[in-house]
This record gives sequence, structure tokens and C-alpha cells, in this order.
Amino acid sequence: MLPEQVTRAVMVSETPAITAWADRHRWTVCVDPDNQTLTAETRHPVTDTQVRFEADLTDYPAFPPAWTCRDDQGANPRSAFPLAGTGPMIAGSVFHSNLVICAPWNRLAYSEHSGPHGDWGGPGQWKTAASAYTRAHTLADMLNTLRLHLAVSPGMAS
Repeated sequence: MLPEQVTRAVMVSETPAITAWADRHRWTVCVDPDNQTLTAETRHPVTDTQVRFEADLTDYPAFPPAWTCRDDQGANPRSAFPLAGTGPMIAGSVFHSNLVICAPWNRLAYSEHSGPHGDWGGPGQWKTAASAYTRAHTLADMLNTLRLHLAVSPGMAS
């Protein structure tokens, strides 16, 4: 278990990049070092519905965040999850039908946390796991990857 003050210090150090990224892309982002959470909101480019990503940053950066999609009430129904899409730069989406953001930088993608991947070596190896897949080593990188995949999403799950 990583000391909470380490996670808080990393979050504080990454906040300027997150804020600059959010301003550039017109996302609303709240970084809460005391509760070790990050919330990011935007509109779906096709449906114009709210999309909210939440990250539990406990033990970050030793372990990846636990990313989820939430509705405006904080619940995570199927309808809060973007559909997978593909595009010229995105052959496979991080938005999977199992309602998990499937990326090495999401703790919930690992089998230890009920995710589909027992083949990535565990969440402690998240920065080197699945080298042929998406890479994101900072919170701003993760948000940008979510933005890129959302850009090719045809809608929201139902």
C-alpha cells in the first residue's frame, strides 16, 4: 500500500497538466487530492449526452487508477458507458461491452479486480503491461486517450 501522501503529492504535481489539458479540450475536470479522486465530464460527440469518467486514485502511481463511467447521480448504469468505435488511428476501443475501460492504465481491467485481463501481469506492472495496446503514464495522458476513443464512439450503451 502506497502512503496517501505520495499519491496526494503526485496528484498535486500532475494537476497543472490536467487543468491545461481540460481547458484546451473544454472538459470539466475536478482533481481531489484529499479524497484521491478525479472526475472528468464532457459531452458525447454524437449523442450530446453527458459523459462522466471517475478515477479512484488510491495507490497511484504504484498502481493504475480505477476508472469508471458514471451518470449524473454517481451511479454506473450501462447507459453511462460509451459504445466502442474505431477510426483511422483507433483499431480497437478501450470502451468494451463488458462495461470496463479496458486499458493497462485502468486497475479494473485486471483479473485481480474482476476485469478480463489475467494476461497483463497484474496492476503493479501497468506501465509495461500490454505493450501493443494503449499507453498512458500520467492522468492527462489517460484523459486524452479517453477523449480520442470517445471521438469515434457511435453513442452510449443502452
